[in-house]
Amino acid sequence: MGGLLFASANQSGAGPSEYSRTGDGLLRMKHSPVLGINIPIAIWIDGRQAGAFTKGHVYERSLAPGRHNVYASRPGQLSDSWYGTLDVRPGETYSFVVNCTLNQVILQPVGRID
Repeated sequence: MGGLLFASANQSGAGPSEYSRTGDGLLRMKHSPVLGINIPIAIWIDGRQAGAFTKGHVYERSLAPGRHNVYASRPGQLSDSWYGTLDVRPGETYSFVVNCTLNQVILQPVGRID
């Protein structure tokens, strides 16, 4: 399990959208282009299941400003999960590409993911 603590991921300016008008930040994730099509990724935020996504889909969720615990895993494979803390600032976008090795889920911070 990853033990990465980060104050902020690579950020890009927020365009006009619902999350920036409410003062929230935005968490975005997508599969690495080399990650297999049948590998779903489950997302947990602050101890609550927050959804899942597969290749070809972008996971997107607004988050209130402040510190949030983020957990990403392959269903049924808890030993290789990724865990980190995200300090969300109003109007910021936090983008990641999800990759997996045989033993670990990895979230790599990136700029914009469109």
